[in-house]
Amino acid sequence: MLAIRPANSADAQHLARIGLAAWEAAVGAWGEDADRLRDNAEAAYYDFCTRFWPDILVAEWNGDLAGWGSCEKADDFITDLWVDPAFQGRGLGTGLLEVIEGQIKQRGYPAARLETHARNAGAIRLYKRLGYRVKAYLVTYSDVLDEDVDKVEMIKDFDLGATSEDLDEDGLYGI
Repeated sequence: MLAIRPANSADAQHLARIGLAAWEAAVGAWGEDADRLRDNAEAAYYDFCTRFWPDILVAEWNGDLAGWGSCEKADDFITDLWVDPAFQGRGLGTGLLEVIEGQIKQRGYPAARLETHARNAGAIRLYKRLGYRVKAYLVTYSDVLDEDVDKVEMIKDFDLGATSEDLDEDGLYGI
């Protein structure tokens, strides 16, 4: 059973491990050499989770920490959504996203924004199914990974009432 709650400082190290495991699974799926980037990624997850745990929501499955998400600047930009690979496919990412979107709406924003790696087909498919559309393709330098990263920016307009079929019209990432 899914439960979502605010993180606490005692969760930080476990959340960092979840983020790293989900990242490794995602980059491995598109053929990236995770070992080459692992040390930097591991340090980044640990740093983020220990410094910004007050901005993190935790997903638990039957009492086990299983995922987390964050909108770290309390604006309309979702910075993180990670689900432990062992718990994927159970609706945890969807549940976290819905709660984060609710917070964004409460802050008065008309839309939610996020970015994901341009080759992360699983994430793009999930976000499109939940009403997001691809807004832009961009290449940004990642200080954490010390390299350029191909990303897609995605947006979900809360007031449009669009269905997932409507959103396939963007012609990009028709997955």
